[in-house]
Amino acid sequence: MAATSPSKTAKREEHELQLFEDPSTDRMAQMLLVMAAEMHVLRDRVKCMEFVLAERGIVDADQLDQFTPTPDQAKVLQHERDAFVAHLFEVMDGRAKSTSGRGNPLVPPTPGHGT
Repeated sequence: MAATSPSKTAKREEHELQLFEDPSTDRMAQMLLVMAAEMHVLRDRVKCMEFVLAERGIVDADQLDQFTPTPDQAKVLQHERDAFVAHLFEVMDGRAKSTSGRGNPLVPPTPGHGT
């Protein structure tokens, strides 16, 4: 394993794990892993919601495929997309830390687990 380098924005002396010789390659690999993890969680949640909604007779897959957001809904979707992209690119300058949820603006606080 390669050496670690100090994080640019850490308040205390922390080291960033460096696996590749070029730090930018590490950041790109981390970005891809962040995106893959986010996508996995979202795919699972969406599929679970589809199951629940279908079981209750509320919606079927065809309705979801044909959905068109209202202007207000489109604004919410755009805001969420912008937050996701901003978080994803934090990796490029070393600001990204754990994506496990705590402190991640894209992961809502879990009741009973603090904020």
